[in-house]
Amino acid sequence: MNPIQHYHKRYEEIKLEKKVSSDIDVLADLIENDNAGLNNFFMAAFGMSTLILRMGAVIQMCRKFELLDEYGDALFTKQVLDNLRETLPSDTSWKNVWNISAVDDAWKSPTLQAKGGQSLLDRFVTFRNKFVHQTIQLTQNSLPQLSNGVTMFEELTNLISLFENGNLELIEGKYHWVENNKSICMYPYVQVGMEKDHPYIFQGLHKSKEKVAILNLIAGNEEAQEAQILEQVFEPMRSSLQGGAGQVFDHSERIAYYQSCFVGRDREKNAILDFCAHNDNQNILCVKSPAGMGKGALIADVIQQLKENKTQVLYHFCGAGMQNSLHAALYHFILQGTRTAYWDRSDETIDRKLNRLPSKLIDVIHLFQSLLSEHLNIQKNNTTGNLVIIIDGLDEAQVAYSQLKISDWFYSYNEKEEPEEDWRSASNIRWVFTYRCDDDGKESFYQFPKMKECVHIDMLQPLQGLSPAAVDEAFKDFKVSDDFKKTVIEKAEIV
Repeated sequence: MNPIQHYHKRYEEIKLEKKVSSDIDVLADLIENDNAGLNNFFMAAFGMSTLILRMGAVIQMCRKFELLDEYGDALFTKQVLDNLRETLPSDTSWKNVWNISAVDDAWKSPTLQAKGGQSLLDRFVTFRNKFVHQTIQLTQNSLPQLSNGVTMFEELTNLISLFENGNLELIEGKYHWVENNKSICMYPYVQVGMEKDHPYIFQGLHKSKEKVAILNLIAGNEEAQEAQILEQVFEPMRSSLQGGAGQVFDHSERIAYYQSCFVGRDREKNAILDFCAHNDNQNILCVKSPAGMGKGALIADVIQQLKENKTQVLYHFCGAGMQNSLHAALYHFILQGTRTAYWDRSDETIDRKLNRLPSKLIDVIHLFQSLLSEHLNIQKNNTTGNLVIIIDGLDEAQVAYSQLKISDWFYSYNEKEEPEEDWRSASNIRWVFTYRCDDDGKESFYQFPKMKECVHIDMLQPLQGLSPAAVDEAFKDFKVSDDFKKTVIEKAEIV
């Protein structure tokens, strides 16, 4: 069973019958002579598009929950809860779920913002809201908007191809999306209702979250059920995130491995530690090198040394999946700071936000900036008075989530979520970023934004191969060949 094909068929039939197109003259004639028929077309278009949006969001969400590991789901879980449980889901909520769940490029494409405009899904949500609230009406005055709407619906029909190889199948009493011999459990977001042969999709929690509304995907009628079914899914999510107790990522194993690999970089390590101990306006340090030069091992050793020195530090390693999201990195930093009591929670507003972290990127940025600027606890045994913030692998984050920029963190925003002016942290906040570059230091893989606060240290920009003396010192307790040492000197590889 594929309900999307059913809705698409109805849309195409009415479009053909009424000869609807985006042509202004055609629409003007329909408004004048067959207003009811044109209204039927838009109702069919909205029905098809809404189902595409919701089914697409649920399929991807369920698929992503199956793919995520135990460390990569806290931010995603938080966003799902905020959009589907904490508020009554709207088209905007389902669009957000689609956006955070999309993994494949084909699924991501309708969420990508066109240059100077909106994404396809944003355009649909905006048009539908204006139509529902009668800002756009079936009148001559709305002809340009109606024409754009017809064009948009035609673009949305291109998304039908995302579903054409799949079907909803009832397996052991639960609906699954089965595609290319792979099955994704859709329960309880798609489930059995009063009509046993009809699938029903989750609409939202009502009546103080005591009832759940579900929509019949065939007949279109809505039913109410006890909310217990959904709450059995939502409640464990909420419990895992309560009070910021959850952790987005655990990098302890990676740090332990890197430290076991650390050789011959004491000079570079001391240069970074010296930067971290200073307190001046040049508080941003970039460490860059070609791949395989040991940035990760160097940074892991720096982190361990900072901890031993009692210097407060927040750190994040980009790597795979959600680890590459700078949105998730922000979330991770806030949770690390919460767990280590870096934040002053005496302000009721801040305490409330830390108990229920925001999920929208701009809100998370603003919270992090506020924590650093106004609510940072410098601990008594931290003799430097500094907080060091480290991200390893910015180039990996850029490849995986190109729409998220580290520069976003260094702006303040207005109510329209537009960058308003530069934001900079106090000089005791020391930032360290690593990323890949060319052999000569040119930034063709990743370009760090130009900031006057960036400090230049020759030996770190870029990292150079190890000196013979450093290699001899590193391997003095091991029996290794001269050829092996020569290779390490030339490439400075992690071994």
